[in-house]
Amino acid sequence: MSGSARFMSFIALIAVAIVVSGCTSNDPIFVDSGKAVDEAGALVILAQADASAFATRPTLDGPALRHNALAALRRKYPSGSGVADLLTRTFPSDTSGVPVYVERATYDGTPAIIVVEATGPGSGELSSKRLWVVGMDGTILFAGSR
Repeated sequence: MSGSARFMSFIALIAVAIVVSGCTSNDPIFVDSGKAVDEAGALVILAQADASAFATRPTLDGPALRHNALAALRRKYPSGSGVADLLTRTFPSDTSGVPVYVERATYDGTPAIIVVEATGPGSGELSSKRLWVVGMDGTILFAGSR
């Protein structure tokens, strides 16, 4: 291989590395803030959470994607395992909502988990968002959608 061919191969490898490193993960974002949130604050979180990575995915893929998201919470974040366990106990395993943003907070003074999920109609795509505010005992404190 000539020097210029090696150089072009090297440039191509660098380009591939840049593209791959620029790809974003579909793992949920987890924030362990403990901050106080009320209904208005929860709705702001819903509005700001980005679920666009799932917008063209079929809703039927939701349960498998949800499983992957909960596994990522357990794997990536020190307190994510307890949060994933709470979500697993609270919601059916075959639900199609895929967590994209999870925050440990207090909701109207009650310790809670705020979850924004990518969701959609049964025969459609995960193009909508749903918000759950779940008390640490699994009680649904507030819910919304967008």
